[in-house]
Amino acid sequence: MARILATGIVTLDHTLDIAGYPPEDAEIRARASSTQPGGNATNTATILAQFGHRAGLAAVIAEDASGNALVDRLQGLGLELDACVRHPGATPTSHILRSQETGSRTIVHHRDLPELSATDLAAVPWPEYDWLHFEGRNPPELARILASARAEIVDQPISLELEKPRAGLDACMRYADVIMLSRAWAATIADTPASAVTALAERFPDRILTVTAGAAGAWLVARGQLHHCPPTPGLRVVDSVGAGDTFNAGLIHALVSGGPPEQALRSAVRLAERKLEQTGLAGLGSVPG
Repeated sequence: MARILATGIVTLDHTLDIAGYPPEDAEIRARASSTQPGGNATNTATILAQFGHRAGLAAVIAEDASGNALVDRLQGLGLELDACVRHPGATPTSHILRSQETGSRTIVHHRDLPELSATDLAAVPWPEYDWLHFEGRNPPELARILASARAEIVDQPISLELEKPRAGLDACMRYADVIMLSRAWAATIADTPASAVTALAERFPDRILTVTAGAAGAWLVARGQLHHCPPTPGLRVVDSVGAGDTFNAGLIHALVSGGPPEQALRSAVRLAERKLEQTGLAGLGSVPG
């Protein structure tokens, strides 16, 4: 198995399961409540660890009691935290309303903690990892981090997730071998996911490029070929929290294991579907990828 480092954020997710979304100023009772680590890179690393990879996380963890509890929870999930740093501040939290009627979620995020900087990661031994994955956030610092990592590694792949369109992230693409676009990011490039990933492939012809589009499935371009994996008919969505992070983990797992890109696409989509059909991330790595 591979040694993989995921760089991004870690949050404390407070999830409330509700029958359906309430109207404004309503008072309802939740059917269930849970608290667990979250954040895009954290979720992806968690699933990679389930597959048996040595999964590490690079993130800022607050120097508070919640941060201490997060460290224990993350280590319990099998994550290596050598690349994490501690800073004064409050643990970032995401408050999630998860509708049992639709399986969709609404997230309210609060953050009062510095983002990762290039200085924070100056001592990370990038060449010791087999794969480096980065969450697209804090563009100026991310560009410096990516440039530093690229200058030190030999041929290890770098993947970059672009979820929320942020000014300056476009400059980070040139450092990545695998670029993972969300539907929202694709919409800034072209009218359809397929045309967006195709247009981006003209700029980066030697990259692997993906875009996820929910009920429309996902697309991948590699070696000039466009591939589409449609969703499984009749899929019942129970929980969409972390589905995109699961897709990314499935893609990385398949590619680092030597699978061809088109097969990696299918494996990633099917793994994300498994996640959609269950609550939480537990046990996803036991699914053949």
